[in-house]
Amino acid sequence: MNKKINLVIMIIFIVGAILVLANPFKAAQSPFIPQAGSTTQAPTDSSSEVGQKIPEFELEDFNGEKVKIATSSGKPIFIDFWAAWCPFCTQEMPEIEKIHQEFGDKLIVLGIHRSETESVTQGTEFAKERGVTYLLLKDTTGQVYKTLTGGRNFMPYALYIDKEGKIVKVKAGPKTVEEMRAAVGELLENE
Repeated sequence: MNKKINLVIMIIFIVGAILVLANPFKAAQSPFIPQAGSTTQAPTDSSSEVGQKIPEFELEDFNGEKVKIATSSGKPIFIDFWAAWCPFCTQEMPEIEKIHQEFGDKLIVLGIHRSETESVTQGTEFAKERGVTYLLLKDTTGQVYKTLTGGRNFMPYALYIDKEGKIVKVKAGPKTVEEMRAAVGELLENE
C-alpha cells in the first residue's frame, strides 16, 4: 500500500513540477499585452518609427461610416490602439477621454479598436460603458495595426503624430497619465 501511495505522490509531484515549469497561466495572459515592468521597446523596423510620415488609411467608425485619416489634416493626431480584453487599455480610456475633452478642438484623438481580436459589439458596448466620445474606428482585418507596429504585437499601442503627419512619439505598452499629457503637450506646443 505504501508503494502505491508513494507512486501517487511522486506522480503528483512530477505533474506539479511540469505545470510550474510550463506555467499554463501564461496562456491566459494575452501575447499582445506586455506585463507591468516590461522593458519592451517600440519596434524600430516599422512604419511607426519616429520621424516617419504615417500612411493615410481609411477605416469604418462604430456606426459604419468610412473615415479617412489624412496626414494633411492640419491637426496633430493621437492614435491609441485598444481592445476590451486589454486591462491597460481599459485603465487608460477614461484619461484619453479627458484629453479629448480638453484638447479636442486642437487635437484629433482616435481610438482604433482591434476588431480582429474581439467582436465589434463587445468593443462598442465597452466604449459606451466608459462614456467614450472620441472617434472610435474598427480595424477588422488588423492591417492598420500591423502596418503601424511593423507586425509586432504590443497592447496598448499609441502614436503621437504632428500636424504634418510625422510620428513624434511611439509608446508600446501601458501609458501613464503624465506620459500621455506630456506627449500631447509636445504635439500642441509645436503647432
